[in-house]
Amino acid sequence: MGFDSELIGGSPFQLPSDYRIGSSYILFVGATWLTVISTLMTDLLVLISVSKPRWLLSVNQGETSIGLIEMCILTSPVSSNNQKCFISHQFRLVWSITFGLALVAFALLSVTIVLLVTSQYTQAPIAQYGRLAGFIAMIFLCLSSILFPMGFDSELIGGSPFQLPSDYRIGSSYILFVGATWLTVISTLMSGKMCLPTLLI
Repeated sequence: MGFDSELIGGSPFQLPSDYRIGSSYILFVGATWLTVISTLMTDLLVLISVSKPRWLLSVNQGETSIGLIEMCILTSPVSSNNQKCFISHQFRLVWSITFGLALVAFALLSVTIVLLVTSQYTQAPIAQYGRLAGFIAMIFLCLSSILFPMGFDSELIGGSPFQLPSDYRIGSSYILFVGATWLTVISTLMSGKMCLPTLLI
């Protein structure tokens, strides 16, 4: 939109014939859209993992699935739809903190997407705030991934921090959450490395 400056002499979104787009700008835009796509994927993975109580699974005497704030017990082995879900009072506080951090990270990732997309259509320098929000979300996701295994010593599970007993295993929700965390880390590192030369010019 700044192509209509007196220095360039073009119009918004249109360069004059004696100017062309430089490699730094192409790299910057490419990194931005790559960050948007990966952030959107991460946001969806976080939402799915938090909404499904399948962080831990037990297969003894019928399948029991445990989430951050909710657990479900399979009442009939014939049909997987016969589940009774409730909030247990035996959950550790660290899991509630993990749930809160995950929700804040989800909100920050959503803000990141909005700011990065908006930055492509406005002159306001808001892309840096989007990347900052994404960086903070990455920290929260990393903390959540580390805090959750600390609650394995719950009376409900009977394990120890970072070590599950033999009758429990990691569920699909936690696997998705860890995947979302790694995706955020890689996206943040790639975005910072690709955009650094542009920001320094």
